[in-house]
Amino acid sequence: MKDHPEQPLPIIDLSICDGCGLCVQACPDHALAIKNGKARITNPKVCGYHGYCEMICPGRVINRLFQIIISPQEL
Repeated sequence: MKDHPEQPLPIIDLSICDGCGLCVQACPDHALAIKNGKARITNPKVCGYHGYCEMICPGRVINRLFQIIISPQEL
C-alpha cells in the first residue's frame, strides 16, 4: 500500500476549520464533505485539484501545495 496519493491533494488545517461547508459546496468533483464538524477530503480519487475549495474558504484553511501558473510569455 502506498503512503502518498498519486495526485496532489489540498491540505486542510483541521485546527482552524470551522466547518462552514463552503468548500464542500464549491467542489465540482464532490471530493469533500463535512465530518465531525470539519471539512475533509472524503473521496481523494476524484479530486481534480481545481482550487475552488481554497479560493472560497474564508478562513484560508485549505492550501494546495502545487499550482502551475502559465504566463502569457510561455504560450
